[in-house]
Amino acid sequence: MRNADGAESVRVGVLETGIGANPVWLPQLVPALRELGWVQGRNLTLESRFAEGRRAELPKLTSELIQLGVQVIVGDHYAIKGAQAVTRTMPLVVTNALTPVQAGFAKSLARPGGNITGVQWGDPTFSAKSMQILKETLPEIKRVGALYASQAPEEAPYRDAAKAAANALGLSFHAFLVGNQEDLEAALATAKDLKIDAFRIGGSGYLALAEARIISFSVANKIPTSYTGSGAVKRGAFMSYSPDLAEMVSRVAALVDKILKGAKPADLPFEYSTRYELVINLKAAKQLGITVPQGVLLRADRVIE
Repeated sequence: MRNADGAESVRVGVLETGIGANPVWLPQLVPALRELGWVQGRNLTLESRFAEGRRAELPKLTSELIQLGVQVIVGDHYAIKGAQAVTRTMPLVVTNALTPVQAGFAKSLARPGGNITGVQWGDPTFSAKSMQILKETLPEIKRVGALYASQAPEEAPYRDAAKAAANALGLSFHAFLVGNQEDLEAALATAKDLKIDAFRIGGSGYLALAEARIISFSVANKIPTSYTGSGAVKRGAFMSYSPDLAEMVSRVAALVDKILKGAKPADLPFEYSTRYELVINLKAAKQLGITVPQGVLLRADRVIE
């Protein structure tokens, strides 16, 4: 395919389970691809589709991208699950795979063997580390609540690691599975009754759509939130501990580049995050009445004021 100037051009599809405003990885994909020579408007066209939290829409959106002639589709874990139901030939790159082999994306991490490759969303042990950081930041807490998407069985190893770490730290751990507004309101009410001291919150499924509600509940009830992604912190959550976004997107872009140059996903090993970032929102801390220990602030990769 050539653009108006006659230069070779490619089309890359972007498929996202959540809403267009939320994927913090998407704005970083364009500069990451530019560094590899793919410049939007010159030799690259991005075609984006967002399911707005409705996973049933993902197969249809995948078909739309294929009809537009994209050469590869990039998407979050659940978007790629939806795309997988439509195509076993179109190259798919997943930005944040949760246990790729168990999810059915790959036969092995070293040799995926199909049409999917990507970046694994950290080792489940990072969830354990998140509990340690939460306790260090809030040394007086005794009860931790955890909100996870109910339609996300792949998140179980991360949830189990967080629970084991919390228990080892002397914390009681209460997990809530949320799939809709009714589930969320019930979970928040129960958390209030249990006098939960802090929340660890996943960002997939309905939880992504309910972010504003969760943050407002957090502030109103003085319950600090620790998210699994930094985007929520920019929008008012207290803190996050997660794989480093810039590194993750850089690895995704490198895989897309290889596929556009002829490589097959079947032969491209899954990458994995090696760096993690701690982000703290001091404005949120003030609203919650929290004084963040100096030692934690010094370790933070980003502080939002």
